[in-house]
Order: sequence, then structure tokens, then C-alpha cells
Amino acid sequence: MRETNDYNNPKEDENAMLKRLSLPILAALLVGLSGCGLIYKPTGHVLAHYAQDEVVPYALGSGDLDLSACGTGMGQHQLLASFERVIGRPSKVLLTTNLLAGLCSETQAQEQQLRFARALRDGETEEARDARVESQRLFRRTALRRYQVYRDTVDAFGEFGDGECPSYGSDTEELEFMVGTLTSVQALLSDIQASSSVGVPQDVAAKAGRATTCMDNEKWWGVPNALQAVVWLSVPGTTPDGKDPWAQLKEAADYGESKGMALPATLYAIAGFGQSNDAREKEGIRQVARIYNAGDTPQDYVLLSEIAYAQALYLSDRIWTRETGQRTPFLSLGDFPGDEDENDDTNFDAGSFLN
Repeated sequence: MRETNDYNNPKEDENAMLKRLSLPILAALLVGLSGCGLIYKPTGHVLAHYAQDEVVPYALGSGDLDLSACGTGMGQHQLLASFERVIGRPSKVLLTTNLLAGLCSETQAQEQQLRFARALRDGETEEARDARVESQRLFRRTALRRYQVYRDTVDAFGEFGDGECPSYGSDTEELEFMVGTLTSVQALLSDIQASSSVGVPQDVAAKAGRATTCMDNEKWWGVPNALQAVVWLSVPGTTPDGKDPWAQLKEAADYGESKGMALPATLYAIAGFGQSNDAREKEGIRQVARIYNAGDTPQDYVLLSEIAYAQALYLSDRIWTRETGQRTPFLSLGDFPGDEDENDDTNFDAGSFLN
């Protein structure tokens, strides 16, 4: 007969103990993870409201466009957008961050366009072709971001240009609607620069033009009327009978100047560029320089003035590059090749600074 073995197997005891210990640890882990889920939602709401109430106004009052566009826009967008996984999409905030991110990539695209112009002027075909391709890639990226601004504007305020105006909870919301519609037009223009590879709907501009009636033109320095006139010039058949787009644009630019805001004058210059009207383009650029240098921009909206200046400076750089192969001389926005200027430094001797 085999003797009964009464001793306990140490290995079996160890396994049993591990199982008993692992159960409370696993339970605690599950509770902790579910607790994180409970934290995410209020955190998302808090951050979305904080960004809307504090970050957006702070950025608008900032005078550092590069930091706002390539810092705030690029740096905070995905953090805030990720909360749509646990709460509703914070569209009002995201249209602002994507607007800024679009400005960042547009600046890069514009640099490539200037490189293209210089190479073409110097007969460097391969360099010009490479710059052209790179600018198209960057304009596609810009169009994608701006198209999302259009969709977030619709998500936040409803489809615009259909005769219904949104109700605004604050001046910040009304401004967001205005810049959202303006950026929607820019989305279409950026897509054209990218060979229409994104597919921004062609009717976006006309919708934006109609939506300008939902904005307070006087409160927003003439920008709504300027945008409306730009659409009339850009989209055939949209100009009402008896309306003169250029006269409305000029009136808006002058009104903006009286309020210290250069954005309507920039739209005037952009319209001149789009219509191949060099005289009007230069007139708009000169007015932007005059307004900007006066330093009377509303302090809560300095960023808009910086955007206006940057866009006008790019248009000026195109003119200077075409004529001289170099961009606008330092602090010379409003001057053009051929102008008589005692302070013109386009022909300075760089070598003299090295001796």
C-alpha cells in the first residue's frame, strides 16, 4: 500500500497565494482606470471652457504672430481636439487653433513661392520646379486645416449663408464666426494653390459673402463689408445690382483705418492682387503700412493687426522679388522698387560691414 503524503506542496501554495493577491490588485486597477474615465470628462469641459474664455482672448491680444500661429495653433490643437473622444467636439476653440495652424503652414508655403520666384527670375529651372512642388504641398496642408475651420464653424454656429444668423453668447463668439467665414474663403483659395487637391466646395465663398450680413460691420472695423466685396469680385454673378465692390472695399479700408485696424486694407490689397490690379494692390499695401505704423490697433485684437501686416508684407515681397530678386527691405513696407527714397537700402554694400 502506498503511504499517504500529508505535506503541502510549496509551489501550489505559492500559486494560490499569488491568485488571492492578484484579485484585489486587478480590482483596484480596474477601479483606477474607470476613475480616469470619470476625470477625463470634467477635465475636457474645463480645458475647453478655459481655452474659449482665456486662451483665445489672450492669443488675440498677443503681438507675436509666429508664437500664436506656430506655437498656440500647432501646440494646443491636438490636445484640445482629443477631448472629443470623451466630450462633444469643442468646435469654437478648434476653429481658432486650426486657423492659427493654417497661418503657420501658409507662411511656409509663401516662403517657397518666393523661392520659386527668385529661381524663375534667375533661370534656375530645377530649383523653381522644386520650390513649386514644395509650395503646393504646404498649400494643401493649409487648405486641409482651413477646410476643417469651415466645418468647425458650421458645427459651432450652423450652416452659414442660408439666411439664418447664429445667436452669439459673447463678442468672442461673434469674432470667431467672422474669422471662421473669412478663413473658409481662404480655404478655397489655398486649395486652388494646391491644384484643388483637397476638394473644398466651390460655393463656400458665396456662402461666406452672404453670411457677412450676420456680423456687425461697425463693431468689427469694416471687415464684414470688405469680405463681402472681396467675394463679389471673386465670384462672378454675386454682385447685387447697383453695388460697386471696389467702392465698398475702399470705404471699408478707410473705416478700418479710422479705428486703427489694418485688416480691411489688407483685404483691399489681396483683392487687387487677385484681380491683377497692381495699382490697387500697392494702394492697399501702403494703407496697411500707414495704419500699422500709427500704432492705434485695439489692444484686445493686436493679433489681427499682425496678421494683416504679415499678409501685406508677403504681397510686397512678391512685388520686390519680381522686380529685384530680393524681398521688401527691412521696415520698408509701403515702399516699392522705383520709388524715390533716401533711405533705400537695396543697393547697400554688404562687404563694407565685413571689413
